[in-house]
Amino acid sequence: MEPRNVVVCCDGTSNEFAKDLTNVAKLTYALVKDPERQLVYYHPGLGTMAAPGFPMPIGNRAARIAGLAFGYGIRDDLRDAYVFIMNHWRPGDRLFLFGFSRGSYTVRALASLIRMYGVAMPGNAALVPYAIRMLWGLGGDDRKVRAKAYDQADQFKASLAMADCAPHFVGVWDTVSSVGWVGSPVSLPYTRTNDQITIFRHAVAIDERRAFFRTNLFQASSGQDTEQLWFPGDHCDVGGGHPEAESGLSKYPLEWMAIEARSGGLLIDEPRLAEILGKGPPGYAPARPDAKLHESMAWYWRPAEFAPKAHWDNATGKRGLRCNMFRRRKMLTAPKVHRVAWEIPGYSARLPADAVCV
Repeated sequence: MEPRNVVVCCDGTSNEFAKDLTNVAKLTYALVKDPERQLVYYHPGLGTMAAPGFPMPIGNRAARIAGLAFGYGIRDDLRDAYVFIMNHWRPGDRLFLFGFSRGSYTVRALASLIRMYGVAMPGNAALVPYAIRMLWGLGGDDRKVRAKAYDQADQFKASLAMADCAPHFVGVWDTVSSVGWVGSPVSLPYTRTNDQITIFRHAVAIDERRAFFRTNLFQASSGQDTEQLWFPGDHCDVGGGHPEAESGLSKYPLEWMAIEARSGGLLIDEPRLAEILGKGPPGYAPARPDAKLHESMAWYWRPAEFAPKAHWDNATGKRGLRCNMFRRRKMLTAPKVHRVAWEIPGYSARLPADAVCV
C-alpha cells in the first residue's frame, strides 16, 4: 500500500466550525480528503463540548468556562486525537499536526505523547488514558514520580507500540504557554523541544499582550527544520477567529502555513485554498495590510495583568511567579518577521532594529 498523509487539526479554546472560522478550520476545509491518500481529523477545541452529565446548553457553558480557566478536557482531546492516529496510521504514513492557541499546545502535547509511548496497535484504546496519566506524571516536580513514569513509558512503548511514528510536520498558530488560564497545571516534556519532529512551523503574534496568552516558543534541536515567523496583530489576527470582514491580517499566516505544509507534502485542494484566502468567489476576505489591527486587551482582561502567574525563568532554570503588567511579548535576537509588517504604515517602528524581513 502507498504511504498516506494522516492529518490531525486541533482548534483553539472555545472555537469550532461556526460563523467566525479560525485558520485551523479554514485549513481543514482546504485539505484534500481521500482515504487512499490523505485522512483528516478535526477537533473543535477545549471548552466547546458539554461536560458529561450536564444538560444542554448548561453543559456547553460549563465546559467552556472550565476549558478556558483550567484547561478542562485537554486529556480527552489528546485521547481522541491519539486514538484516531492509532486506528489509522500505518508504518510509512506521514503525520501532520496543526493547531491554534491551546489547540497548538494540544498537538505539541500529542507529539510528546507519541515520542514517549509511540503509537499503540489498533484496538488498545482502553490503554490510552493510562498513557496520558503517565505523561502528566512526567510534568510534575517529584523526581521519583518522574523517574517511575519514564520507566513505565519505556515498558509501554516496548510492549504495545508499532514501528516508530514521528510527526513529519507540525504547524501551529500562536501556541500559548499553559493549558488553562488559572495557573499552569503541568509542564509536559517535549512540548518546548522535540527532535522527533521533522518540520516545525510556528506563526507568532507580535501584538498579543494578555497575561493568559503568553507565547510558547519552540527550541530547535541541531539540524532540525524549524521556523518561527512573527506576524502583526493579536492572537486572532494570527490564528483567525475574528469576524471574516476583519480577518485580512490572519490570511498572511494562513497562506504562509499552507505553502510551508504543501512543500512538506500536504495535499491541498487549490481552488478551496484560493477561496479561503479571498482569491476566489466572494465570501472570504483577502489578505490586506490595511486590514483592522485588533487590540485584545479589553477592560475585562485588565485585572488579570496584576495577578501572579507561574512562568519559567530561563536565567535560574526554575519556575517562578510574576505579574504580567501589560508587557509586550519579548522577541528573540534577530527575529524573523513577515514582510507585511513593513507594509502597514508606521508599524515597523514597533519592531526591534535587528528584525529580519521574510
